[in-house]
Amino acid sequence: MAMAAGADLWHMNNFAGPSMALKVPAVRTTFSMVPLHFAKQLPGGMIVVGPNAKRFADEKYKTSHGKVNVTGSWAPLTTPCPMFMIVDHTLFASGPLYEKEPRSGWTPMIERYDWSHDNSAELASGWIKRADTVSALAQTLGLAPAALEATVARWNAHCQAGVDGDFGRTLMLAPLGQAPFYAVELSPSMLNTQGGPRRNARAQIVRPDSSPIPRLYSAGELGSIYSYLYQGTGNIGECLAFGRIAGRHAAAEAPWC
Repeated sequence: MAMAAGADLWHMNNFAGPSMALKVPAVRTTFSMVPLHFAKQLPGGMIVVGPNAKRFADEKYKTSHGKVNVTGSWAPLTTPCPMFMIVDHTLFASGPLYEKEPRSGWTPMIERYDWSHDNSAELASGWIKRADTVSALAQTLGLAPAALEATVARWNAHCQAGVDGDFGRTLMLAPLGQAPFYAVELSPSMLNTQGGPRRNARAQIVRPDSSPIPRLYSAGELGSIYSYLYQGTGNIGECLAFGRIAGRHAAAEAPWC
């Protein structure tokens, strides 16, 4: 709509994310699997693999709004698609794969989806896949069985040695041991986006030549001032500040008639 009015756009590359999440057709929004990745400490084995059936990151690395520190610079988390979180029966039986408590986030609070305490409902719905062997699970997921078996064997060897020689993971160094094995397909999800119509210091939305579009204002994350990285909670202050600026200038506009 802003573009139809002649607005310029900016900061379209800036977003809060990505995070690893489960998306299913039955629910409009995603189930964030981030708590399992770096907050929860469950017994049992867990890894995440990409379309080549290989691990691609430290699954327990605590990201900052989906960004990771790489040699001093913050870059988006690697999310090759499709991604699969693989767990053994020990982990599956230890509790819900999705964090139920504290009850927060859009999916449980607004969508009102209550994840089962033992993952049985999600398994029955097909959201979670199960197989008796790693090879059979790979076939179910469309991955190369030999490649996934090699990845699991390599991970188990790391756990036995006490050192993740590939990505330096230090948390939940437990092998994928007890069958059956389970998988959840993950996809990138975002908290919010920063791009949108460009605004000036008066909160006026401007055209590509920087001239303001009459009586059109914005505040907050719709065309945020943040150009590169999402500033944690920064949109709240930005919304209040530019909302006040926009209100003052809009109130000072000459009446329509």
